[in-house]
Amino acid sequence: MRVGSRRRLSELRRSWLLSIRAMRDTNPPPPSAFAAFGEGSWVVPPARILTPEAITIGRQVTIHEHAWLSVVPAVAGVKPHLSIGDRCSIGRMVHIACAGEIIIEEDVLTAAMVFIGDTYHDYSDPNQAVLDQPMAQPKPVRIRRGAFLGIGSIILQGVTVGEQSYVAAGAVVTSDVAPRSLVGGNPARIVRRYDADSERWTGV
Repeated sequence: MRVGSRRRLSELRRSWLLSIRAMRDTNPPPPSAFAAFGEGSWVVPPARILTPEAITIGRQVTIHEHAWLSVVPAVAGVKPHLSIGDRCSIGRMVHIACAGEIIIEEDVLTAAMVFIGDTYHDYSDPNQAVLDQPMAQPKPVRIRRGAFLGIGSIILQGVTVGEQSYVAAGAVVTSDVAPRSLVGGNPARIVRRYDADSERWTGV
């Protein structure tokens, strides 16, 4: 590994360790600490919020207790940003890991224990502990308007969950979800679609 690469990795790890220390504080930061914090919104304590200045929260948003919004500058040259739109309800024990861009549009509902992440720990060097390897380049994640994420579901990097779609409990979403469709399984696959002509949900 080149000296410059080692230096960048060292700086990123130092930033990560500072973030870990910040995790000990489970009191949500005040609204003024966020990039934006809409009227009528609240974060139910306890909650872990890292880098609130990179988080935009719309109006009438509820983030339930034990949420972990981990927004960290973990990749060199990438400024992270998390956006949660108006009237979203984010369930208990949600974990959002954002090193790039995650956008949750308005009227999204999530159940408890949902994970949304736009990156992962690299593992390309088998001679080095994963902890000591850099994060992979993040890919944007978008949860479109009116979607639902079921309990224990996982949304991985680069995924767009379509408008008014339904992600079943425990689903692992590795690719885009079409609008107005129901997906389930690991990896998640379409189980039902909404047919606009018949105005009914149909199997596939």
